[in-house]
Amino acid sequence: MISTLGLWAHWLDAWLRTHFGRAYAAALGTGLVIGIIATVEELGKAISSGVDVLKLAGLVLFQGVLLVNQLAQFHDFRQEVRQRREERRKGPPPTAP
Repeated sequence: MISTLGLWAHWLDAWLRTHFGRAYAAALGTGLVIGIIATVEELGKAISSGVDVLKLAGLVLFQGVLLVNQLAQFHDFRQEVRQRREERRKGPPPTAP
């Protein structure tokens, strides 16, 4: 079931990229930045609150892992944007005579 969901998500992502292009990429980038900001704020709230130390450690660890994941996704997103930009600059490949 998980692999089926993954395949559908991959197909949907490719379809959205094909049909919505820059608007989809802008929405992804914006969503990732907002998610990163929210995670950092949540970490700050968790650290400053007076909850149990064990619960706080688990929450900080979980939020930290989510932050690392979001930063990695944002890095991948930026790499894809740079690669597409570079391909557009190079233009179409020369044709052989």
